[in-house]
Amino acid sequence: MNPVTPPLVSGGLPVLGHALEMMRSRENLFRRGFAEHGNIFTIKLGPQYAAVVSGAEYNKIFYTQTDRSLNMQDAYTFLKASIGEVLFTANKETYYNQRPVLQEVFRRERMAQYVQAMNIEVQRWLDGLGKSGEMDLTAEMLRLTQFVAGRALIGPDYERELGPGFWAMYGDISRSLDPLLPPHWPLPKFKRRDQAKAAIRKVFQGLIGARRQHPDRYDDLITTLLQTPLKDGSFMDDPTIVSIFTGLLFAGHETTAGQAAWLITLLLQHPETWSRAQAEIDAVLTIGEPLDQEKINQLDYIAWTIDETTRIRPSADLQMRTVEEPLSMGSYQLPRGWRVIVNAANSHFMPDVFTDPQRFDPLRWSPERGEGKNPFSIVGFGGGMHKCTGMNFAKNEMTMIAALLFQQFELELRSPEVHVVYGNGANHPSQVQVAYRRKAAL
Repeated sequence: MNPVTPPLVSGGLPVLGHALEMMRSRENLFRRGFAEHGNIFTIKLGPQYAAVVSGAEYNKIFYTQTDRSLNMQDAYTFLKASIGEVLFTANKETYYNQRPVLQEVFRRERMAQYVQAMNIEVQRWLDGLGKSGEMDLTAEMLRLTQFVAGRALIGPDYERELGPGFWAMYGDISRSLDPLLPPHWPLPKFKRRDQAKAAIRKVFQGLIGARRQHPDRYDDLITTLLQTPLKDGSFMDDPTIVSIFTGLLFAGHETTAGQAAWLITLLLQHPETWSRAQAEIDAVLTIGEPLDQEKINQLDYIAWTIDETTRIRPSADLQMRTVEEPLSMGSYQLPRGWRVIVNAANSHFMPDVFTDPQRFDPLRWSPERGEGKNPFSIVGFGGGMHKCTGMNFAKNEMTMIAALLFQQFELELRSPEVHVVYGNGANHPSQVQVAYRRKAAL
């Protein structure tokens, strides 16, 4: 008897299957699949079959079977062409060998340095806004998170060290990401990607050389990568350091930018929530004093708002794996070679987990309610052993942006409608026009 695979969602096209719908609005596709078949169903992406799962039960299998029956790196071959074989694009042996380095990058003692860098760059950005004006919030968050990443990971002289063309080159790499096309086809965007990779490699060869020659002058990410041994006791070579840095930028820059833009947008769209957040900010922060980790930890309502934003509008709304060994999921069998996709579109809106799930309600994360206590109910930052190691970095950065912005400016949302723009790496809101005016007391 042939194994039973999850039921196929309706509406697929000949040859292409659901690929076009996946590109246009995967959220709608996933919700239609859920309406037809529940927490597990199949979509067809060209010749590739993919099981889409949601809910804590299936999400747990997805994350706990990673590096067992499920293979992570084969699902991200399109990323491997951009950042190399590191982090989530590496095989499991390489990943676990590199993991001690990643843990060192984000250990608690270093977070204080990162928070200081965040404070400096966010305040510099706020000072640059002037007394009043209007901005495209989505674009500004992309710029701001670049500044933060530069100072936090490279140091105060990051603009000179990276050079004026660095972020344009990084953009060529980011825009080349395409999970549906073979990454080595001779397309213009892939040619630009390869040219950008070569140019970035030259930039970092210079930075690495300077830190090898003068190790006492620097205390940044590159120095950490040079000095921290891998699990097997060896040290990273220069190409791996370049790939790790590019991978960390990809994992943290665009996703955080999109999440921060959604955070501010959702607050402005919900005046009662905004008012409560403003009251907490005014009670905790003192004008002119930097925002440190201790004060960040006092902003409970802001933290709940960030968690709710991650639930409602996750920048990383799905993760993928490849079935390496046939795998049982409930009453179904997933054959070798299939993809498995865990998605937030359904998982984050389960009515048996979240009260009135369509409502933006930060208080659901308060200790009194504590919805979503099962760690596999929320997948915005991954799960299990592969939960995002930079999650606290991202949450601190979003807290910093929201707290200082609302402390110093009055804001007005000018965009009547805001929708999701689906990227191949991270999602973000459409253009969000926000009018701002510096508060009189400042």
